Amino acid sequence: MYPRIRELVELIGECHEASKITAEPQCMFLTGSSGVGKTSLIQQYLEQYPPIDETDRTHVPVFHAEIPAKATIKGVATALLDSLGDPAPDRGTTVTQGQRLAHLIEHCGVELILLDEFQHLIDNKTQRVVQDVSDWIKSLINSTKVPMILIGMPESEAILETSPQLKRRFMVRRRLAPFSWKADQGQVEFRKFLAEVEKKLPLQAASRLAEIDLAFPLYIASHGTAANVMTLIKQAARFAIQDGDHKLDAGHFARAYERRSIQGDEFPQNPFQVDLEAIKTWPMVQKEFENPLGTSNRIRPKQKKLTASEVLNRS
Repeated sequence: MYPRIRELVELIGECHEASKITAEPQCMFLTGSSGVGKTSLIQQYLEQYPPIDETDRTHVPVFHAEIPAKATIKGVATALLDSLGDPAPDRGTTVTQGQRLAHLIEHCGVELILLDEFQHLIDNKTQRVVQDVSDWIKSLINSTKVPMILIGMPESEAILETSPQLKRRFMVRRRLAPFSWKADQGQVEFRKFLAEVEKKLPLQAASRLAEIDLAFPLYIASHGTAANVMTLIKQAARFAIQDGDHKLDAGHFARAYERRSIQGDEFPQNPFQVDLEAIKTWPMVQKEFENPLGTSNRIRPKQKKLTASEVLNRS
């Protein structure tokens, strides 16, 4: 588990545990674009708290549900009731469904609710509907006293602006962003991630994914997105196993990139078939590294912008 995921897992755990000692549930809003690792994060937390079959119930310490596209409040309530074993989940109004849902949450011993793909509940909805969603979320938290983690795309956080009460409930907010190579800390984090992934590869020899000769092309080819990295590594590993090789090399990744090329790429060449110096000259790479240190409100002496080559050579 790499640092940023470990930190978020611990933060979810704090919300989970705090509910056992405080009257008001501590809720959290986690956002991030597609492929940054939200699903992996959820799975890692769920693995710590699997459902337990008991004599008169299934104990569900952490209740996870994914909201489908074009969802309505009634549709979500129905899905949640169905997941918890309600015999007629679509019966009744949203109010009576909410009452049954609160009862089942208590009966199943739910200690934490994870609602994933939350943007589907408010996408393209009117202000009135968004307000209704806000009220429904507040009502569910108030009636169950169970903390909730809302997980979705960055734009879904806008719902907090519709209700000061809901905003107060979700004081803990985090955004999971793609990896960055712009600063030393970002490079270290990405390379630690690769080192963690390599430990799980079914290969006999060390591939040294965290070494810069593979790490930088992997970063460029994946756009720093965890899902894209994993897609490339899995495909490269398949090629290595098929070829009878004991480790991954640039050749496996070049083939994987061709097979699983990332949508939207504008690279002039396969990043695994050219040397690092050539990659640094690509316009889209130069553009990314124009401002490697980010921005700050503090007044600083004017500094020369670093090129991609200068940033890379600092590592």
